[in-house]
Amino acid sequence: MKYGKEYHTAWCQVVADKWDHAPRGLRVILLADVTARTRCQKCDRIVKAPRATTAQADHLQPQPTAAPLPPDAVIPLTVVGAAHGILFLAARPEHQERLQQTAVEPATPLLVDGRRDGLVVRVDAVRDEPLLVIQLDPRATFRDVPYQTRLRYPLQRSATKPYAVESVETAPRP
Repeated sequence: MKYGKEYHTAWCQVVADKWDHAPRGLRVILLADVTARTRCQKCDRIVKAPRATTAQADHLQPQPTAAPLPPDAVIPLTVVGAAHGILFLAARPEHQERLQQTAVEPATPLLVDGRRDGLVVRVDAVRDEPLLVIQLDPRATFRDVPYQTRLRYPLQRSATKPYAVESVETAPRP
């Protein structure tokens, strides 16, 4: 965590709560940079807990097999507006229904040339033409180029829609 008296070495409940409410407050650092913080007791219990073998784990919790993503798991997007650090992207008519079925999870990046230039805020699906709303990084320069979004299955806790945005990136040039 950016602030606090403890550091965390595993995905404990404290880290999970921080991820749900303020994911930008999570930091990955070297153990040498922890300074005077103490190790989280909950993380210690998770690390020291006995682990089931793979066969036991498969027997205890059968994992459902996910259907493969549709062949068009990439949605092409075009810029329809930009103002005050907010970028609005729209899908073509043939992809609008898929965009309406897509959720946005915390900290979904906008990648431009491999750099993180912003965060996807939401899918504005109440309009006839659904829009992907992106908060640009203040240091990023706006580019009026074609974009695309890659889809994946949503995380279990946000599975209200069949798809989730994995990332938004500039579309490859033909």
